[in-house]
Amino acid sequence: MTKTIGDYIVLLVSIIGSFASILAFGIYFKPLLNEQGWVGIFFLGMITLFFLSYNYYLIAKYRKKHRYSEVFEEINVGFSQLHSIDRHKAPTIELIIQKLSFLCDSISNAFSKINGHHVGICIKFLSFENNRPLVNTLVRDSKSKTQERKTGTHDKIKHWLDHNSDFHFIYSNFDDDNVDTTVYYEGRLPIRKDYRNTRLKKWPSKARVPFMDNIIRRKTWPLKYRSTMVTPIVPILADEQDQKAIRGFLCIDSPKENAFCPEIDINILY
Repeated sequence: MTKTIGDYIVLLVSIIGSFASILAFGIYFKPLLNEQGWVGIFFLGMITLFFLSYNYYLIAKYRKKHRYSEVFEEINVGFSQLHSIDRHKAPTIELIIQKLSFLCDSISNAFSKINGHHVGICIKFLSFENNRPLVNTLVRDSKSKTQERKTGTHDKIKHWLDHNSDFHFIYSNFDDDNVDTTVYYEGRLPIRKDYRNTRLKKWPSKARVPFMDNIIRRKTWPLKYRSTMVTPIVPILADEQDQKAIRGFLCIDSPKENAFCPEIDINILY
């Protein structure tokens, strides 16, 4: 169940039909209406628009939640590729990357079906340079690779962990039991003024108009995504989880703001 052009046509016809009915009512009873009558008709039109819009919102929301039941098979197929690796035969790096790429495609396809637009997936690995943590992209989903999103040695930027809000939040707080580090979630990145990313060095520009700040930030936002969720890759058992056990991060992002449903998506991602 996905939104189609038919859904928008039905909504448009409903709005036109409602306005036509109200207008016809006003014309037919024009001789009997005074100023209060016209105000009442206008108010009735606004209420009609509100309920039509709210009804469409509920339909869209239901359809999105309904699609969750259809995506777990897709995700399971991706993980089955990992389980097929025989770890006792020392698999090659190429084979592992191939399987992880397939997993990224599966998760991307699943979340793209839920949201109705492409959702990017990547796996980052953690390394150290002079004892300073560094984060690099190991694999991405296939579609993201075609959207100028580089991986591995093709990415010339050094992504220091402490220069990225999402990775730094998880890594620096991981051993603090009072902080939930199972996921970093931000639905409105362009207006999150304390958000740091190594690709945002020259953004935003110094010239700002205070009351237009959020509009300008949204208009000039340079990244490919506007909302994101990140979870650490660690052993599954809590007793084996600490900062030193973090191997990397699984990241999901969308070109739209507030694209994810935290109550559901965070659990799936984790």
